This record gives sequence, C-alpha cells and structure tokens, in this order.
Amino acid sequence: MNMVSASAMRLCSTCLFWLAFALPLAAQAEQDWIDDELLELRITRACAELRAKDLLVPCEQLVMAASSAKTFPVTPAAPRTDPLAPEALCALVRQSARIVGHYYLCTECDDWHFSGASGCCVGSDGLVATCHHVLGKDETMREAFLVVADLEGHVWPAQRVVAADEGADVCVIKVDATGWVPLPIARSVQQGQRIYCLSNPDHQFGFFSEGLLARRYRERDPVPDGSEPQPADQVAPREWLHVTCDFAKGSSGAPIVDVRGSLVGIAQSTTTVIYDEEAKVIDTQMTFKTAVPASTLAGLLPVPASESKDAARAPAANDDAGHK
Repeated sequence: MNMVSASAMRLCSTCLFWLAFALPLAAQAEQDWIDDELLELRITRACAELRAKDLLVPCEQLVMAASSAKTFPVTPAAPRTDPLAPEALCALVRQSARIVGHYYLCTECDDWHFSGASGCCVGSDGLVATCHHVLGKDETMREAFLVVADLEGHVWPAQRVVAADEGADVCVIKVDATGWVPLPIARSVQQGQRIYCLSNPDHQFGFFSEGLLARRYRERDPVPDGSEPQPADQVAPREWLHVTCDFAKGSSGAPIVDVRGSLVGIAQSTTTVIYDEEAKVIDTQMTFKTAVPASTLAGLLPVPASESKDAARAPAANDDAGHK
C-alpha cells in the first residue's frame, strides 16, 4: 500500500511539473495567433468609448505641438548582453511594440474607422516612438485622433508630443500609462549585422521579419521650391539606414532591433526601383527599405542631467576587472 502510494505521489508530482511547464507555453502559443479582424474591432470599439468620454486629442493639435517639441529627458533602458534566439526575441519585442494609428471620420461616409501604423515603447511611463509623418491626418479623414494600442487591443489616447524632428521623420508621443517595457537603444550599428522588425503592414498586426542592415548612408534634405541647390559639401546631411527585413505601409514607426533586442532603427519608408518607368510592362528591380537610425532617436531622448552628473562622478571602471 505504501509502495503504491509513493508511486502515485511520484506520478502526481511528475504530472504537476509538466503541467506547470506546459501552461506558460500554451499561453504563449495562444498569444502567437493574431486575429486581425477581432483586434481591429477591439481597438475601434475602445476608440469610440474614448471619444464618447471626450478623451481624444485631435491630430491637428498634436502636429502643432510637435513643431515646438525638441527633446525629452529619459532614463535609458539597460541593454542586454546575451543574444537571443529569434523566438525569444520576438516574444520580447512584442511587449514593447505598439500600434499607432488614427481613429477618424471618413470623407466618403459617416462612419468612424481605424487606420493603424506602428511604434515602440521607449519609456516605461507611456513614451512611444514613431515616425513624424504618422501624426497628421490625410485627405480621406474629416476628423482624426491619434491613439496607441498594443497587440491585445488595449488602447491609450495620444496626449501630447514630447520630442520631435520632422526632417528626420521621428517623434515621441506620451500616453497615460505606466509599467511598460521600453526597448534599449543600441549605441552603435554595423553594416551586415542581423536585424529583426516587428510591424503592422496593411493591418497584418505583429508581423515579425528578419534581415540585415544593408547600408548606412547620408542624404541631404530636398531643396525647397524656389531655392537654389547648394553644393553637397556646404549642406549638412542626415543619417539613414537601408535594411532588408520586410515591411510595407502600416509599418512606419516599427521597431527594428538587433539580436539582443536593442533598438537599431525605426521603419520609415519604402522606395521601389523600376528599370523603365515609361515602359508598358513595369519591370520592378528592387525595393529599398529605409529606417531612421536609433541614434537619431537617442538625440531626442537625452539622459536626465542628474543622471549624467552621477555618471561623471562615478569612479572609472578597471579595464582588467573580470579578466583572469
């Protein structure tokens, strides 16, 4: 009887162990399945409730605020030291990835709709980075409000723009949230390094793709109408990235990370190269995927002055420490 009881207890303990191990995996597996229609419905309904409570901020107000928003001090997230497998990396980035989009009244009907782009968390207290061009409404919108959502359908109204650089097409918006998981910002990037992007192309939410950092390059802003172009050596250029991870419309603002989950860049635009634009049959050769370097974003989010002073007062690290 005792032997039977002991065997039963061992069997029960073994079952409990595997059950405890399997439940988180099952929960994660369930999260991996994204129902785009249901997610969009949840976001739209949440937006309607926020609008009924008069909690949404018009896009025009945000765009106006962006013109005077320069920098915003933020304590940077600590970078991770170990590389992650793609599956673990995807799960990590999902916590920080956001849907940034417009809840708008259509010009062709009297209904309200949701149009989503992308963004990522850069501060635990509701700071979201996205592209500057995401802020404004387009010609299909009579009224529009900017909101932020996660991949579970929780929605926050965009309250204000705290930092922006229109020429670099990047901005940081603030929502009323706490406890978010911000992405660390990579201090340096290299051509050829492995990268990953989690974006929302064409309302295909949570699309995770892999690629390489294809090119780091500099480019000057377009010459304003009526102005004479200046020689390249007399005009300061901006820095940009070309990447090979996949994204499309709806991906603007999406996080591009390295193998450790640090932010390398933000998806910005695509440009298709056509061999002969006047040919009857379009011969598409390739598509450039452009990203804003994370270093540009870092320039908008300086370390708070108090922390900079503390770092300056800290004793220098011993270069031999940890080496045996």
